[in-house]
Amino acid sequence: MPPLRGGGFQMTGFKALDTRLSRDEEALHDVLWHGSKAEPAKLRADIRKDLRELDAFLGAGGKLRRAGDALDKTWGDPGAGESLFELLGHTFKLTAATEHLGKKDYKGAGEHVADAVESVSIGVCANAGCFEFVEEWEGGKIDFEMYAGKLTDHLQAKGVSRAGEFKRHLIAARNFGRAFDKTATKAEQALGARAAIANGLWVTLASISIRKSLGAPPRFPYDDFAAVLERIASRI
Repeated sequence: MPPLRGGGFQMTGFKALDTRLSRDEEALHDVLWHGSKAEPAKLRADIRKDLRELDAFLGAGGKLRRAGDALDKTWGDPGAGESLFELLGHTFKLTAATEHLGKKDYKGAGEHVADAVESVSIGVCANAGCFEFVEEWEGGKIDFEMYAGKLTDHLQAKGVSRAGEFKRHLIAARNFGRAFDKTATKAEQALGARAAIANGLWVTLASISIRKSLGAPPRFPYDDFAAVLERIASRI
C-alpha cells in the first residue's frame, strides 16, 4: 500500500479494514479478559497496522497512530492493554457507524453506536468501582436503562456533577440502534442515525473527563483522542 504525503496510506475503502478491525478487537478482548492463547506479538503488530490505516482513513494526522504506538510500547504495564482496546474499539465502531450512515444503512449505523457506548459505559463502571452493575445488566437481572441509572447514582455519589447529562446522552445514543423503528420514514431514520452518532461521540469523549475526575483516565492523550473523534464527527 503506497505511502501518502504526511506518512499516511492510500485507502481503497473501509470494508477490508473493517473486517480486520473487528477481528483484532475481538482477539484483543479475549487476550485481556478471557485468557486467550493468541500470539500477543502478532496481534500487537496487527493492531498497530490497523490503527495506522484507520488514522490514514480518517485523516487524523498521526494522532491515532501515535497513541497506539505509545500504548504498544508500554504493553504489560497496568492499564495499557485496556486503553489500547478502548482506543481501537471505540474509534473503529464509531467510524463504522458513519460508513453505514453513508450507505443509508441507518439500523447498522445505530447498532455500531450502541456497541461503542455500551463498551464506554463498561469502562466507566470498571473505573468507578461498580462493575457489579455491568454483571447485573449482562446477566439479565436489570435492563440497560436501570443499569445506566444505577451508574449515574454511583457517579453522583462520587461527586461527578455531569453524571445525569452523561446518562441522557448514553441512553439516546444506544436506544436508536437497539430499539430501531423500521416504520419511521427514511428521513427520520437518517436524522436519528446522525443524532445517535453525535451522542455516541459525546459520550465517548465525556467518559474520559469523568474517568479523569475519578483518578483513572485511559492511558492515551485526551486532546489527541478528541481530535480523532472530531474527524469522525466530520463524516456525519
